[in-house]
Amino acid sequence: TKPLIAIPTTSGTGSEVTKVTVITDPSTKRKFNPAHHSLIPDIAILDPELTISLPKNITAQTGMDALAHAMEAYVSTLANPFSDFFALEAIKLISTYLQKAYEEPDNLEAREGMLRGSYFAGVAFSNASTNLAHATARPLGTRFQLSHGLRVALTLPPVIEYGYHSAEKRYEEIAKVIGTDSVLDYVKQCNQRLHIYNEAKERIDAGELLKTIPILVEDALSGNGIKTNRKIPTENDVTKVYENIIEELMEG
Repeated sequence: TKPLIAIPTTSGTGSEVTKVTVITDPSTKRKFNPAHHSLIPDIAILDPELTISLPKNITAQTGMDALAHAMEAYVSTLANPFSDFFALEAIKLISTYLQKAYEEPDNLEAREGMLRGSYFAGVAFSNASTNLAHATARPLGTRFQLSHGLRVALTLPPVIEYGYHSAEKRYEEIAKVIGTDSVLDYVKQCNQRLHIYNEAKERIDAGELLKTIPILVEDALSGNGIKTNRKIPTENDVTKVYENIIEELMEG
């Protein structure tokens, strides 16, 4: 059997070390995330020079995806000492290097830091799962043709706000690693500085998103990432996540 060798050219998905894949059903406009241990690569090669040509917006979006992987793994109901170690290391690296990689694309130190952060985040969520931010982001992809990282960056703030008190100690530990008083404010500031919100305003019609909310809620609740949330969301809870995104899009 020939080995499966993965060489990432972005710093976000962590697919070079995970058991998860993505399948889109165009007929139902739904995305699925089946997982199997045979999908884990035998060898991963992390070469920062291969990420230098990454466009700035993709650097930002894949970086926020990696940050969400680590944060969600850390507050997941399946979190364990092994996944916790990698999640916190990922958060430390990404919070240190994401903005620098965005502003200085040729900075190999920043690119290497992001590759390692993405890799560690992949190890973390592959062993602890993601939860509500990824569950609510998934339906946005097929309905609005948005990149995965952009979607997760949009859903992460309202999901943190929704579940903060159910994992308050863990969010406080994340804040210490980052060096911030508020994880929620930090993530929102990242979205501002990395022009996530600006791009989302150009790509999403707020009125169309509002009309689509019932379908998005149904899709989100039917996929994985719900049961691993420390606070199990209702239809109304998931609706509020999308409504918060609309409010953000309407600002300015």
